[in-house]
Amino acid sequence: MFNTRTKNYDYDLQTDSVFFYGSGRKYVSSIEFEGIILDLGEDNDVINLEILDASKKFHVSKPELLKIQHFDATIDISPEDIKVSMNLEIVKRNKTLSKFIEALTANILNLPSGTQGIAVTC
Repeated sequence: MFNTRTKNYDYDLQTDSVFFYGSGRKYVSSIEFEGIILDLGEDNDVINLEILDASKKFHVSKPELLKIQHFDATIDISPEDIKVSMNLEIVKRNKTLSKFIEALTANILNLPSGTQGIAVTC
């Protein structure tokens, strides 16, 4: 299992995309599905994750995504599929709201099986 814990994220209000990035490991390729982009490093581990149309996917306002409290994602890779489960926490009216989404695609790149995680605490 590979885990990335970071405080690094950017939200682009204009394009409504949120980008979670880890260490400065070398980028090799990307896979995009259901508006989710996974950047892969030399060892086929996920090094960055981007969510397009993030406010629509999580059903929150764009300004709320500027104040993410916590985000975590689990990437489960099997010989057949890649499944990304994401949980986002924001504060709205002094209450913590948790929003969950999943995305699934075929493992057309034949990535090795395993589980990876990305977590951001702000």
